[in-house]
Amino acid sequence: MYLFAVIIIVIFAIFGIIIGAQNFSTLVTVNILRKQIIDVPLTFVIIYSVAAGIILAFILAIIDQIRLKAMISRHKRTIDELRAELGSLKTIPAEEETEEI
Repeated sequence: MYLFAVIIIVIFAIFGIIIGAQNFSTLVTVNILRKQIIDVPLTFVIIYSVAAGIILAFILAIIDQIRLKAMISRHKRTIDELRAELGSLKTIPAEEETEEI
């Protein structure tokens, strides 16, 4: 599976390089909030957009990992408490009821 993911990433990288090389002479105007940047190569806009997306995805993945580790820690603590309770229940002597008919 890892090799498949690497192959897909390489294919997309090659595809992006080809598109960037074809559009390098294309100049665009970029508006960011109230700031306007004039005559920026389209390739740079694509590269910066992809980099911003990667950084945002990385930050979100870190936040998700922290949340998951906290949840796993809580569940492990609950499991330990339940195991201790089960162990104490196993040591309680059972009351035998004898019925005489």
